[in-house]
Amino acid sequence: MSAYADTNFLINLYLTRPHSMEAQRVLGDFLRRHDEALPFTPLHRLEFRNAIRLAVFRQADPGERSLDRGAARRILAEHEADLNERVFIEHTPIDWTEALRQAEVLSKASTEEKGFRSLDLLHVGTALSLGAKEFFTFDRGAGQLAKLAGLTVNPALR
Repeated sequence: MSAYADTNFLINLYLTRPHSMEAQRVLGDFLRRHDEALPFTPLHRLEFRNAIRLAVFRQADPGERSLDRGAARRILAEHEADLNERVFIEHTPIDWTEALRQAEVLSKASTEEKGFRSLDLLHVGTALSLGAKEFFTFDRGAGQLAKLAGLTVNPALR
Protein backbone atom coordinates (compact mmCIF):
# COMPACT_ATOMS: atom_id res chain seq x y z
CA MET A 1 0.00 0.00 0.00
CA SER A 2 1.68 3.20 -1.17
CA ALA A 3 -0.71 5.85 0.09
CA TYR A 4 -3.59 6.49 2.44
CA ALA A 5 -6.15 9.28 2.15
CA ASP A 6 -8.06 10.44 5.18
CA THR A 7 -11.79 11.07 4.93
CA ASN A 8 -11.24 14.83 4.73
CA PHE A 9 -9.33 14.30 1.48
CA LEU A 10 -11.91 11.88 0.06
CA ILE A 11 -14.82 14.24 0.77
CA ASN A 12 -13.09 16.85 -1.39
CA LEU A 13 -13.29 14.43 -4.32
CA TYR A 14 -17.08 14.16 -4.09
CA LEU A 15 -18.26 17.54 -2.84
CA THR A 16 -17.35 20.94 -4.18
CA ARG A 17 -15.09 22.30 -1.49
CA PRO A 18 -12.19 24.78 -1.42
CA HIS A 19 -9.68 21.92 -1.86
CA SER A 20 -11.57 19.90 -4.50
CA MET A 21 -9.35 20.88 -7.44
CA GLU A 22 -6.21 20.16 -5.43
CA ALA A 23 -7.64 16.77 -4.39
CA GLN A 24 -8.25 15.89 -8.05
CA ARG A 25 -4.68 16.91 -8.91
CA VAL A 26 -3.14 14.89 -6.07
CA LEU A 27 -5.24 11.84 -6.93
CA GLY A 28 -4.42 12.09 -10.65
CA ASP A 29 -0.71 12.33 -9.87
CA PHE A 30 -0.94 9.32 -7.54
CA LEU A 31 -2.78 7.22 -10.14
CA ARG A 32 -0.18 8.07 -12.80
CA ARG A 33 2.62 6.95 -10.44
CA HIS A 34 0.96 3.82 -9.01
CA ASP A 35 -1.10 0.96 -10.35
CA GLU A 36 -3.24 0.64 -7.24
CA ALA A 37 -6.31 2.10 -5.62
CA LEU A 38 -6.39 3.97 -2.34
CA PRO A 39 -7.59 1.95 0.66
CA PHE A 40 -11.12 2.55 1.89
CA THR A 41 -11.52 1.11 5.39
CA PRO A 42 -14.53 0.62 7.67
CA LEU A 43 -13.43 3.84 9.42
CA HIS A 44 -13.67 5.71 6.10
CA ARG A 45 -17.05 4.17 5.38
CA LEU A 46 -18.62 5.43 8.60
CA GLU A 47 -16.97 8.84 8.54
CA PHE A 48 -17.57 9.48 4.81
CA ARG A 49 -21.24 8.48 4.84
CA ASN A 50 -21.88 10.42 8.03
CA ALA A 51 -20.21 13.54 6.57
CA ILE A 52 -22.56 13.41 3.57
CA ARG A 53 -25.58 12.95 5.83
CA LEU A 54 -24.36 15.72 8.13
CA ALA A 55 -24.23 18.08 5.13
CA VAL A 56 -27.95 17.40 4.63
CA PHE A 57 -28.62 18.21 8.28
CA ARG A 58 -26.62 21.43 8.07
CA GLN A 59 -28.72 22.89 5.28
CA ALA A 60 -30.63 24.77 7.96
CA ASP A 61 -27.47 26.55 9.18
CA PRO A 62 -26.69 29.83 7.38
CA GLY A 63 -23.23 29.85 5.85
CA GLU A 64 -22.81 26.06 5.90
CA ARG A 65 -22.32 24.16 2.67
CA SER A 66 -25.28 21.87 2.45
CA LEU A 67 -26.85 19.16 0.35
CA ASP A 68 -30.43 18.25 -0.20
CA ARG A 69 -31.37 14.62 0.33
CA GLY A 70 -31.47 13.85 -3.38
CA ALA A 71 -27.95 15.19 -3.94
CA ALA A 72 -26.69 13.25 -0.92
CA ARG A 73 -28.19 10.02 -2.24
CA ARG A 74 -26.60 10.61 -5.65
CA ILE A 75 -23.18 11.21 -4.07
CA LEU A 76 -23.46 8.09 -1.92
CA ALA A 77 -24.51 6.04 -4.98
CA GLU A 78 -21.63 7.46 -7.06
CA HIS A 79 -19.22 6.69 -4.24
CA GLU A 80 -20.55 3.13 -3.90
CA ALA A 81 -20.15 2.61 -7.67
CA ASP A 82 -16.56 3.87 -7.49
CA LEU A 83 -15.90 1.37 -4.69
CA ASN A 84 -17.52 -1.52 -6.55
CA GLU A 85 -15.56 -0.74 -9.72
CA ARG A 86 -12.38 0.04 -7.76
CA VAL A 87 -12.01 3.23 -9.79
CA PHE A 88 -9.53 4.79 -7.35
CA ILE A 89 -10.61 3.40 -3.97
CA GLU A 90 -11.12 -0.14 -2.80
CA HIS A 91 -12.53 -1.83 0.27
CA THR A 92 -9.62 -2.59 2.56
CA PRO A 93 -9.94 -4.53 5.80
CA ILE A 94 -7.72 -3.39 8.62
CA ASP A 95 -6.23 -5.01 11.66
CA TRP A 96 -7.98 -2.89 14.27
CA THR A 97 -5.66 -4.01 17.04
CA GLU A 98 -2.60 -2.89 15.10
CA ALA A 99 -4.19 0.37 13.94
CA LEU A 100 -5.24 1.23 17.50
CA ARG A 101 -1.81 0.24 18.82
CA GLN A 102 -0.14 2.57 16.31
CA ALA A 103 -2.59 5.35 17.25
CA GLU A 104 -1.79 4.90 20.94
CA VAL A 105 1.96 5.03 20.26
CA LEU A 106 1.45 8.29 18.35
CA SER A 107 -0.79 9.69 21.08
CA LYS A 108 1.69 8.88 23.82
CA ALA A 109 4.54 10.44 21.87
CA SER A 110 2.91 13.70 20.88
CA THR A 111 -0.65 14.53 21.95
CA GLU A 112 0.29 16.28 25.19
CA GLU A 113 2.52 18.66 23.22
CA LYS A 114 0.55 18.96 19.99
CA GLY A 115 -3.09 18.25 20.92
CA PHE A 116 -3.94 15.63 18.29
CA ARG A 117 -7.55 14.45 17.94
CA SER A 118 -8.58 10.80 18.18
CA LEU A 119 -9.77 10.51 14.57
CA ASP A 120 -6.48 11.94 13.31
CA LEU A 121 -4.63 9.40 15.46
CA LEU A 122 -6.84 6.62 14.08
CA HIS A 123 -6.30 7.63 10.45
CA VAL A 124 -2.53 7.94 10.81
CA GLY A 125 -2.37 4.75 12.89
CA THR A 126 -4.37 2.95 10.19
CA ALA A 127 -2.10 4.30 7.46
CA LEU A 128 0.94 3.01 9.34
CA SER A 129 -0.68 -0.36 9.99
CA LEU A 130 -1.35 -0.71 6.25
CA GLY A 131 2.26 0.15 5.41
CA ALA A 132 1.48 3.43 3.64
CA LYS A 133 4.35 5.78 2.85
CA GLU A 134 2.25 8.76 1.75
CA PHE A 135 -0.71 10.41 3.52
CA PHE A 136 -3.27 12.55 1.68
CA THR A 137 -5.09 15.16 3.75
CA PHE A 138 -6.17 18.78 3.91
CA ASP A 139 -6.47 18.62 7.69
CA ARG A 140 -3.56 20.48 9.29
CA GLY A 141 -3.53 18.38 12.48
CA ALA A 142 -3.66 15.07 10.63
CA GLY A 143 -0.96 16.25 8.26
CA GLN A 144 1.30 17.36 11.09
CA LEU A 145 0.79 14.02 12.85
CA ALA A 146 1.44 12.04 9.66
CA LYS A 147 4.65 13.97 9.09
CA LEU A 148 5.79 13.28 12.66
CA ALA A 149 5.04 9.59 12.02
CA GLY A 150 7.41 9.61 9.04
CA LEU A 151 4.82 9.73 6.25
CA THR A 152 5.09 12.02 3.25
CA VAL A 153 2.13 14.40 3.42
CA ASN A 154 0.42 15.36 0.20
CA PRO A 155 -0.41 18.08 -0.50
CA ALA A 156 2.53 19.47 1.43
CA LEU A 157 1.72 21.35 4.62
CA ARG A 158 1.67 25.11 4.32
